[in-house]
Amino acid sequence: MGFATFLLMISVPLIQKHVESTPASGYNYTVSVDLQLSADDVKTFSTPGYPLVPYSNDASYEWRIQAPDDLRILITFIAGRTEGCCDRVQIVDRSETIGEFSGIIIPGTSRLSQTNSLRVILSSDKTVSFVGFEIKIKPATCGGNVEINTKNSLELASDDWPKGPNNTKCFWVLYGRERKQIQLDFVEGSTAPVDDYIEVFDGLSSIGKLSGVIEPESFIAESGILILSYHSYDQEAERGFRASYKEAPCGFNANASANVGTRTISTPFYPSLYPNDLSCEWNLNAAADKLIELTFVESDTEDCCDFIQIIDGFSGTRQLSGKITPGLVFTSANNNLRLLFNSDSRGSGPGFLAVFREIDPSSNCIYSKFVGKTPINISSPLYPYIYHNNMSCKWTLRTGRQKVITINFIEVKTQECCDVIRIIENGTESLRLSGNTSLSSWTSKTNNVEVIFTSDSSVANKGFLASVQSGKIESVCHHSPFKITINSSRGYLSYLLCSVLRPRFSPARNVGKIKIKFPGRSIQQDDYIRVYNGEQELLKISGQLFPESSGTSTNNAIEIVIKVHQSVTNRAYYHDGKLYTFQMFVNIRTAKKLPNMIIVNDWLYMVSLNSAKSKDQVLVTTYPY
Repeated sequence: MGFATFLLMISVPLIQKHVESTPASGYNYTVSVDLQLSADDVKTFSTPGYPLVPYSNDASYEWRIQAPDDLRILITFIAGRTEGCCDRVQIVDRSETIGEFSGIIIPGTSRLSQTNSLRVILSSDKTVSFVGFEIKIKPATCGGNVEINTKNSLELASDDWPKGPNNTKCFWVLYGRERKQIQLDFVEGSTAPVDDYIEVFDGLSSIGKLSGVIEPESFIAESGILILSYHSYDQEAERGFRASYKEAPCGFNANASANVGTRTISTPFYPSLYPNDLSCEWNLNAAADKLIELTFVESDTEDCCDFIQIIDGFSGTRQLSGKITPGLVFTSANNNLRLLFNSDSRGSGPGFLAVFREIDPSSNCIYSKFVGKTPINISSPLYPYIYHNNMSCKWTLRTGRQKVITINFIEVKTQECCDVIRIIENGTESLRLSGNTSLSSWTSKTNNVEVIFTSDSSVANKGFLASVQSGKIESVCHHSPFKITINSSRGYLSYLLCSVLRPRFSPARNVGKIKIKFPGRSIQQDDYIRVYNGEQELLKISGQLFPESSGTSTNNAIEIVIKVHQSVTNRAYYHDGKLYTFQMFVNIRTAKKLPNMIIVNDWLYMVSLNSAKSKDQVLVTTYPY
């Protein structure tokens, strides 16, 4: 006994007679199997070794199924796959082919014979082979095969309607062109309430069971295969049923209620290839004060010609095709959303799988982002379309240590009175924007900020778009010998260390004392400059029109504390609403001067000037006081 014969025998215990014949009809290998089916049988068989061992190449397999004379045979594929181009499965009802399949065979694919004799034939070529198939067979007394190729409704009724048959097992196999979905609508009918029933299957899955009085009800087979079974055992049968069928519209209407949770949408047969010439529509609705969040789990369609369209009220239409990044999220502008999918007559793909749910307008507006050198965009929800009313959005932005965050507002269009963008740093509001505004840039003083956007219940607008990126502390010292400039015009920097070459001194000489001089200037009454040498206060400058002031340290370090009040309006020393300028002359023991210019903004600073004893440097450090 050959290996294939052994596998065939252990996987098909119902075989009555098995014959391995000599090669015939041009095939290198042939197998034929005879099966007997009685009135009460439900049996299965499969290709040899299924699903572990592929069928043989250059082979012909034939299963011959025989039932009693008064019965028909329902054959259903549990699963199956053959080489798509070249290996085929045929179902032959005596001499008529009632089904031919290759490639992936959809579970539930069925046919009903009109005689008591049926053959299943698998023919393979000399190249690739796959796992084959598994099939279930059962007897039937009536029914038929119905191929649906129209969107118009056609009628289907039980035998002898309106007088129902008794003691019958009837099956109707409805299948669509190119696996289109099928809709079955019951119009009226009745069965004996105890033993008789009607059951509807979507492929292998039962989707409905009716008994007693049949009210109007609809069923959709998404697999493209609908099997209607009618079982009558009562000797006094009821009327049976009357129904209509048609090619079902692709899509559905759904209420995205929070009570239901997350629901799914997919193209027909996902993740297998979707059919050609599809036109699908999903209409999603939420409560009046809610929104719909649609998330694509995966999507892969024919890039050129098969399109997903998202139609969203105020926000217009967005179109997608090809491969979509998993996790792509769309949020509706109001409480309804339409999703369309259309495929052309050629080419296909796995299609898409998406989930949708109902959300509160504010629940989709909390973000946390790490900001790097590469710019990223943040924007109000739905930008450049109109944002929602009653929003409260927050972006928490952070970057690495010793770095700052720069925000470039590309466009700002909000309700000027009431819809506001705020930047919060260290718990303090640093910037507020509304109306039609643009700002070239704003730079943080630390590595962590919050951007908050709020809208009221009335007028809405486009919102804002901003580009965000991190950078090094840009207010490094711009220096040349004898001069240091600390440029803080873009905001206070959390830490700054600058060094500058000074005139060379002999290492043997002790560089010890520092002399500092301020030319006479005017500052705001509440502001001051203080210079300390350890605990000793060398200089205190405040008020208006202070004279030239100077002091000399007793060692190699001094501290300068500069307080600049935010409300200063003295034009002489208040530049562009933000900056003060002071000039210092620092002498290091010798008579040579080292002028330093420090520019500060509306913050309190402590500046340390350290004279290193044996190094040709002067170190300048700024930090919060």
